[in-house]
Amino acid sequence: MYDWPEVQAETDALWAAIAGRLEAAGIAAPEGLDRTTPADEAWESPDLLVGQTCGRPYATGLAEKVRLLGRPTYAVAGAAPGRYCSQLVARRSDSRAGLEGFRGAAAACTSTASQSGWAALIDLLPDGESLESFFGAVRMTGGHRESIRSIAAGAADIATVDCVSWALAERHEPAARELRVIGRSPTYPSLPFIASNRRSADEAGKIGAALRQAVAGLPDPVRGALRLTGIDDALPADYAGLAPHRPAA
Repeated sequence: MYDWPEVQAETDALWAAIAGRLEAAGIAAPEGLDRTTPADEAWESPDLLVGQTCGRPYATGLAEKVRLLGRPTYAVAGAAPGRYCSQLVARRSDSRAGLEGFRGAAAACTSTASQSGWAALIDLLPDGESLESFFGAVRMTGGHRESIRSIAAGAADIATVDCVSWALAERHEPAARELRVIGRSPTYPSLPFIASNRRSADEAGKIGAALRQAVAGLPDPVRGALRLTGIDDALPADYAGLAPHRPAA
């Protein structure tokens, strides 16, 4: 889920570590990652060995189709063991302070399937408000990086950005220099690692163990680039609270 071009070499190093642990456990693993299959197709593939999904798709139907392997911990502002948040961001040149100051403004959202880039913004609204009633416009961008660029370019004014994506943007996305953090969402269980539910419970346990061991043994440069520090155990119930939001009719 955080496979930005600037960190793909480190993501590949992470996969190599996972694959090595899987092979040692007697589970065949491909040499490289699949970056061609659309994410929503990969998540539901019976061949899925290890993947990562957003918590909202998991909570709204995917949980019945996959095995839950664990949830990651990232060393970024706003994250905690097994949890993360969204940063509320706006342009540095915009003098409005706090969410209420942006009533009637244009909001950038990634998609209605996103916890961090859509539901998190709803969670910050006053009780009884919707995105459509609070903002003058809601623009779907398709991704956090695109939301950041949209705000910097003046096409939108405010957005919630996954705190891990925001940390990557601060390091790699020039448009992020034009933005500032003005608030923060509640924390949520971090983006879960999953496998196909055609894997047995025993095999899923071995895959989860390989994942945890691989992350624990990452070299410091890889860990620093990915900001990934560990994998916590996870239960489907951890994500149950992410389900209630629905797109406006």
